[in-house]
Amino acid sequence: MLHSGSESPLLNDTESQHSDASTLVEWQDQPSAARRWRIILKLVALARPAHLLSSAKRVGYCFVPQVIRTNVFDDPAPKGKEFSTSYLNGLRGMTAIKVFTFHYFMVFTDATHIPYGASDRHTYFTELPIIRYAWTGFTSHIFFGLAGYLTCQRLYILLDRNDQASQAKVLQNVSGSLFRRALRLYLPVFLITLLMAAYIHMGFYETNRPLLRNWDQLFPGDWNETKPDMYPTWYEQLKFWAHEMYLLCNFVSSDTVYPLHDQHLWSILAEMRASLHLYGCLIALAQVKRYVRLICLCLLVFVYMWWNHWEIWVYLLGAVVAQIDQILTEREQTRKTSESQPLPVSTPPLTPTKLPDPEKRDAFKLEMQPSLFHSFVSTYRFDGVPHIHTPTALTALRTTGFIVAFYMLSFPIHGARGDPAPGYETLASFIPEWMERKDKFYANWGTFLLLLLLVRSDSKTSRWRKILSHWVPQYLGKISFAFYLVQQIIQHAFGYLIPHQIWWMFGTEGREVGELGWISAIAIGWTFTLIATLWMADCWAREVEGRCVKLVKWLEGKCFR
Repeated sequence: MLHSGSESPLLNDTESQHSDASTLVEWQDQPSAARRWRIILKLVALARPAHLLSSAKRVGYCFVPQVIRTNVFDDPAPKGKEFSTSYLNGLRGMTAIKVFTFHYFMVFTDATHIPYGASDRHTYFTELPIIRYAWTGFTSHIFFGLAGYLTCQRLYILLDRNDQASQAKVLQNVSGSLFRRALRLYLPVFLITLLMAAYIHMGFYETNRPLLRNWDQLFPGDWNETKPDMYPTWYEQLKFWAHEMYLLCNFVSSDTVYPLHDQHLWSILAEMRASLHLYGCLIALAQVKRYVRLICLCLLVFVYMWWNHWEIWVYLLGAVVAQIDQILTEREQTRKTSESQPLPVSTPPLTPTKLPDPEKRDAFKLEMQPSLFHSFVSTYRFDGVPHIHTPTALTALRTTGFIVAFYMLSFPIHGARGDPAPGYETLASFIPEWMERKDKFYANWGTFLLLLLLVRSDSKTSRWRKILSHWVPQYLGKISFAFYLVQQIIQHAFGYLIPHQIWWMFGTEGREVGELGWISAIAIGWTFTLIATLWMADCWAREVEGRCVKLVKWLEGKCFR
């Protein structure tokens, strides 16, 4: 009995150990139950009031614009890198505001398309040349010309070096730029149009649809774009969205695509197509001398003009500006280096009894006075081309150039129809008859002249560069792409209807009020819509576009060798 009694506790302990082990094995054999418990515990932790409040604060902080973050929450944005071409980023930002203004005013008046003096209705001061550029006309050629210049600026330096390392960098530069450009262009576009598709399908667009379609009564401007349809199911809505994105990515076709989700996005396909053509031309001319490359690029400008691809030849004009700038910059550096070196002064021995003849005496005086020769060198720059040292004459020449550039940039969209418009009627007669987009002829050449004047201006004394380098244009340039993407949603959601709400509040219509009431209501609508668009663009650039850039860099690191 003792033996059996003494063994029983040991046997029970062993059995309990085996029982615990079997229970653990059974628990380990049920991973789904363990996962369920972990998910439940995680949800309980996430559902805590403190965690929900913290998440709500983080989400809400995403919609706080940077100006409030900096001045209220003491959270300034990271300081961006400064480049020698930062002023061009300011030009991009100011141009984005001009595009927004044109898209807003074009729905209320046809003065955005018709030149001054075309009829008795078009005789306002704001319709005069140069002045009209601030609020009318297409502006995509500025973006395209800037992209062409910035694409080629650094690439030309690598192309002119004959060492193997530079040639390898050319391939890396082109490959990386094309890889990044396609994704950076289209990823934000896909997301914003998908958001627009959801906005339409959930019925938010239907409130304004009858009003936006009432063009004759409410929107008498040159604006008759087709509105996107609302489909009964999510599948059909997303299928329609996917079809439009497919057409927008078809850069092989030469057609211009106007997606109904945002017809302003036609420029995305045009920019991608022009980039591919420009890179192809640069690779074809990679081994030629710079002067030969400049001549070939000029010839290609006229070839693409003949082929009626205005978006490509303005890209090439930006490349021409970059090549001219590189040649002249290196010539100036060579001249400065030569001027900084001391000139030798030789004093030939002269006997008192025999003087040189008059020609030799003049040469002797030139040798004895090196300052005269130095002045000659600095004046003619070794190439026989006189250089104007008079500040007034140089300033007048540059001012005239800017006036001509903005005069061409303000060429009206309907300026080539033959309307009796002073000035533009004469210019329209010089546009080639075979051009399909006659309104782009002077706009493209004006872009070329404006870029050339800006890049050749003195970085220390140029007022244009100082204005464009101010923090306001720089900030606008930073969010310019996001600003371009979000403006369509804001304008269709409430922006276009603000002036009508003001007129209806006073019991009248826009066509019945006087000039002061009409202008005041539209100015108020433009201001509130601009503020809302800037707010959304600031959030979009930081929270969406910034993450797209990080994603593209991550993909590049994973995919590239």
